[in-house]
Amino acid sequence: IETLNELMSYLPVDLAFANVDFEFPENVRFPCLPVRTDQGIIFPRKGNTTTHISELKVAESLGCVFPKFYEGRYIPTNRNGRGNRVFMGFLQDCVRNRKEHDKGTLMNLFWKEVANSTYGKLAQGLRKRRVYNLEDDDSKELEESKITNPVFASFVTGFARGVLSEIMNNLPKDKIVFSVTTDGFLTNCSEEELEESAKGQ
Repeated sequence: IETLNELMSYLPVDLAFANVDFEFPENVRFPCLPVRTDQGIIFPRKGNTTTHISELKVAESLGCVFPKFYEGRYIPTNRNGRGNRVFMGFLQDCVRNRKEHDKGTLMNLFWKEVANSTYGKLAQGLRKRRVYNLEDDDSKELEESKITNPVFASFVTGFARGVLSEIMNNLPKDKIVFSVTTDGFLTNCSEEELEESAKGQ
């Protein structure tokens, strides 16, 4: 990817990533581009980011400008004409098995955990982290899994944050967001207001 215009021609589901400088207008309540610091990820109004196309598209829709484009990468994927949905069949099986059991039962929760753990395995070992090992009764550094993949891990994280950012910036101005995680947030919106905000573009 050579230019910002070329980058923005990709879809939010494409494996397209870039490093850019950015600046949001003052009226944007929730700037949505991640900046990694020693204390964790922050979302400033102005800075430099390396992130996925989905977050950059949300930022652009909020009026964000990109004074400098440094670098971009696109990774083509085509599995049987179905794009980058590499875990689609597996996750469909998990959802189907989960639905066969009543909500809150052990097997329902088991299949939920299996599906949700797929992302964790994609990102496992990408950053140094020590975990407790029951067998050794000691902590050890977490190694990469057999499916660790920084590209797909970045896609999943960036896409989830992009969707949340779009919803949060669509909320009524008199509503508050109290806390945000990777895939959800706490707010005082009504269910109807939240559904309206989630309609997106």
